[in-house]
Amino acid sequence: MKIDKNLLDQLANLDDTSLSAAIRMIAASSGVSLGDTKLDPASLNALRTAMRGATDEDIANAKSIFEGYSNQ
Repeated sequence: MKIDKNLLDQLANLDDTSLSAAIRMIAASSGVSLGDTKLDPASLNALRTAMRGATDEDIANAKSIFEGYSNQ
């Protein structure tokens, strides 16, 4: 999956149910189980704010962090 500003903007525009499903799908495809974790509206809105404000440098840093976890 190519994570870029365009994808983050698309995700940020999803409704709560769709965004929660996308988060679970992305987590699962990365080998992470969120189990029955409830993604509350306040957390989803905070995530939307972060996604909309992310810079290219932020995205590169996040990719680096995720790659570090996937190599363990």
